[in-house]
Amino acid sequence: MIAAIVTILAPTVTCIQLVPQLYKVYVTKHVEDLSFYTMMLLVASATLWTLHGFFIQDRSLLIAGSISLLINSSLLLLYLFYRKVDLVETSA
Repeated sequence: MIAAIVTILAPTVTCIQLVPQLYKVYVTKHVEDLSFYTMMLLVASATLWTLHGFFIQDRSLLIAGSISLLINSSLLLLYLFYRKVDLVETSA
């Protein structure tokens, strides 16, 4: 019973862990406190977990990895977009 709960909770938490950060960046349009390298590592990690799920044909791992990859990539793209805007605003 406990193993089944952990099996459901672990990928769910992994999938949604950065949703609050993604929302905050989207609303505030400020990314100065975020680390580019951390976000790159998160995207790489999600990519590798997704590939691992594909190779071992584990549907739950593949779905969780794909959702994490989507969220982490979205955050990285917002970072790149808003960081560029912040740099232009500060240099003007």
